[in-house]
This record gives sequence, C-alpha cells and structure tokens, in this order.
Amino acid sequence: MVERRIEIGEITKIEGHANLTIEIDDNEVKKVMFGIHEGSRYFEAFMAGKRYHYLPNLAGRICGICTVAHEIASVRAVEDALGIEVSEEVKNLRRLMLISSHIQSHILHLYFLVLPDYKGAESAIELAGKNMETVKKAFRLKEASNYMTALIGGKAVHPCTILPGKISKRITKTTMERYLKKMKEIYPLLIETAELFLSLDYPVYGRESEYVALWDGERIPLYEGKIATTSSIFDAHEYGEHFKEWIVDYSSAKRSLVDGKDYMVGALARLNINKNLRDDAKEIADKFGVRFPSHRVAWINAAQALENVHYALEAMEIAENMKEYEPSKVSVPKMDGEGIAAIEAPRGVLIHHYIIKNGKCSYANIITPTAMNTENIERSLKGYAAELVGKDNDFIKMEAEKIIRAYDPCVSCSVHMVRIRN
Repeated sequence: MVERRIEIGEITKIEGHANLTIEIDDNEVKKVMFGIHEGSRYFEAFMAGKRYHYLPNLAGRICGICTVAHEIASVRAVEDALGIEVSEEVKNLRRLMLISSHIQSHILHLYFLVLPDYKGAESAIELAGKNMETVKKAFRLKEASNYMTALIGGKAVHPCTILPGKISKRITKTTMERYLKKMKEIYPLLIETAELFLSLDYPVYGRESEYVALWDGERIPLYEGKIATTSSIFDAHEYGEHFKEWIVDYSSAKRSLVDGKDYMVGALARLNINKNLRDDAKEIADKFGVRFPSHRVAWINAAQALENVHYALEAMEIAENMKEYEPSKVSVPKMDGEGIAAIEAPRGVLIHHYIIKNGKCSYANIITPTAMNTENIERSLKGYAAELVGKDNDFIKMEAEKIIRAYDPCVSCSVHMVRIRN
C-alpha cells in the first residue's frame, strides 16, 4: 500500500493532454509517472502512399503551433531523398520563417502558459485582470510574428509556399522591407520580454543531463547542422545508431534515449550546446546572472526569452541582405531514395525520415521534441519531488507543474482517449 499518492489528472497550460502520478512511501519518492493520454494520430501511416510533393503539407497538420517546423523538416527530408538542390535564397527564406514561427511559439508559451504561475494567476485571463498591458504586449508580439511568417509562407498557420526545392511565392524587395520593419518594431518588446522572464523567481532544481541540439560551429542553427550531444557529434543520417525509442504502458507517447542516456532538447539544450549567443542577448543574461551551460531545468524559460532576442537579430541580418526571389521550375533528379532531415522546432530537435519509391512515400518516421523530452521530464520530476517530500501535496503539484511547463511539451492532437480505471 502506497503511503502517499499525488495525482494530477489533467495538467493545465500545456499544448495537449498529460497527467502525473507521484508515489511516496516512508518519505521517499518510489515512482513518478508522467503520462501523455492522447490517441494515436497515425500520421506516419497515412503519409505512406502519398506523392512526395504532398508530404510537407501533410506534415504541417501534425501541429498548429510547430507547423512551420514540421513542413520544413519534411521538405528537407524529401529533398534529401530525391537529390533536389536548394538555393541559398530558399534556405534563407526558410530560416526567416523558422525564426518568426519560433518567436510566436515562445511568446505563446512564456506569456500564456508560464507567466501566470509566477504572477499568482490561474490563467492568462486572470493575469489580464491584474496587468492588462503585459497581456496586450504578448498579443502584439504574437500578431507580429504570425504576420512575418505569413509574408513568406502565405499563411501563418499551415503555410502553403514550402515546396521541394523552392518557395512557391515571389518574394519582392517590398516583402523583405515589411518583414524587416516588423521585426525592428518588436525588437524592443523582445528585449523587455527577456528582461521580464530572466527576472522571475524560478525553482532552483537542477539535474545534470545529456543535451541534444543542432550544431554547426558558427551560429545557433535552426535549419541545418550536425546533431550534437554533450559528448558527441554525428550526422542526422546516423540518428538510428544513437536514438532508441520504446513505449511505456501508462503513456501514448514514445520514450527516447540517446546513446543510452535520457536527454533534453529545446532552448536550454541549444544554448548549452552552442556558445554563439549574440551580444545583446548575452548582456541581458549577464545582467541577471544567467549562465550557460546550466542544468537548472526551469531556465528553459529564460533560454527561450533570450533566443527571441538572438534570433530576431539573425532575422534582421538575413532580411537586410535578401534580394528579390523568383520561384522557378525545380529539377527532380530521381523518384526513388531515402531522406533524413533534422531541424530545430521551438521545443527542440525534430527528425523526419522518409523512403520514397516511384515518387511515393513507402515509409515515414517522425521523432518529435516532446517524445525526446518525455523521459527527461519524468526523471527531473522524480529528482525534484525527492527534494520536496516534506511539503504538502498542493505545493508539490504546483512545483511539478512549473517543471513540466518549462519543457513546453506539445502533445497536440485532435483525437482523445478515455482512461478507464478498475
């Protein structure tokens, strides 16, 4: 008989549906179960048989928050499989879309899901009653970042211009001027956001962990690069030699290890692996005593806020140097091949892997950041709960939810399951 069981049946302020059970006996944490209770979505199954040019559009439907990331990971895997060459102009336009979509995702997470916990509010609605200007700022940032994504992608959600080998929309000088103007407009607000989220009183809990992110030795890459861990660097095509997935009976999401270790992906992992944070972001980090690498789990939030500043500067640099782009016919050298792509979604490394035969997908494997993080989340929760066993249940629940929300788990799904207990 378990002496004490702490349960959260539905974890709030995350994208999707998850639950948590902590079992404590004799003042010792015996078991922690972080479960995702979503129905299987079968994207990989229904991609099979589809023509290669449909795959990015289908992949974008996996998530309404990370839609740009899924489409770009998908199109890069298709290009890899079929030997399609991509110009530097197309790569830079995709980078701009990734940056604006990362910013909108981080803003959504930080202001609407994280901030209420640290301002004594149940939700962003209650927070608006206490500080309307803060919530208005969040909406301005969200609107602006969606606008920038739509300038290139045609739409902010499920963009329609990402095709193998190209962007299907003509990008004029005026388009780039609008993108640049809007990013310059919100940049001071991104500075304010970073200062706000680095000033919050986060849980001090930290756990030494393996970190995984893209790496190219020059920037903090989102679009392409090698996959780096704390102890190794390898090509995306070798992911099967390093990442191992399995399932647990209390969750519908797979678990993952890298080289036998649980690991973290996402903003903190990116800043722990890559030492190329731009000066403006570095100055803010120094001002608030935030240093990387760090094992402090809740500083994922701080890392996201600093990334907004870093990537906004990168985007302005790219946009200033972009010339007009005119889409042209794409040469597809072959109709058979195997392609793998790894990019950075807002929540971390995202892998798409396809086998294409006669122009149609015969195999698809997609490993999402939340599936990569789930084991790490559970182990962090167990470690933190062990430090809190003397506290009451409500306090432990709140602190556990702060840690979960820091990871920004995205288990977006349109089909739900009902868990039945005997």
